[in-house]
Amino acid sequence: MALFQNVAAVTAAARERLELIKPAAGFYTDVQAVFVAPEVAKDNAPHMHVLLRGGNDRLIGWARPQAIRVREYEIEGVFKKTATEQDLANFHVDVLRAFGIGQDLPDRQFPGLLDDEGDEAEYRWAVKGETTQSITIRLGIQYVQTYN
Repeated sequence: MALFQNVAAVTAAARERLELIKPAAGFYTDVQAVFVAPEVAKDNAPHMHVLLRGGNDRLIGWARPQAIRVREYEIEGVFKKTATEQDLANFHVDVLRAFGIGQDLPDRQFPGLLDDEGDEAEYRWAVKGETTQSITIRLGIQYVQTYN
């Protein structure tokens, strides 16, 4: 499985995978929109929507003029405050499945996904006055960058 050749390609492919999360495709969650930073979801954005943010990006290997890098991504699923813990947990499972984790077919796995390191999920529950709650999933993805 070939790694992506730059971080923009990784982000575009991640967005495509997240946009596939729909019950018609066998998922629990019905993703209505995916916003990629620096895009900002409007106050009237449909629920449920996803915010995809690139985070830390680090060098892990070098073979001039190319480097292997790891980009961390935050995938935040934003739900109405009436969503249940199970709704948020289902989204977590859907994201992992969309990226190929738990799939028997290697070609379904997202290229460069660091599934051996696991993922991390953080829940944010609505408090008084808030209209949404969310789950943020963090994943790492390796890619290649050429410097010449």
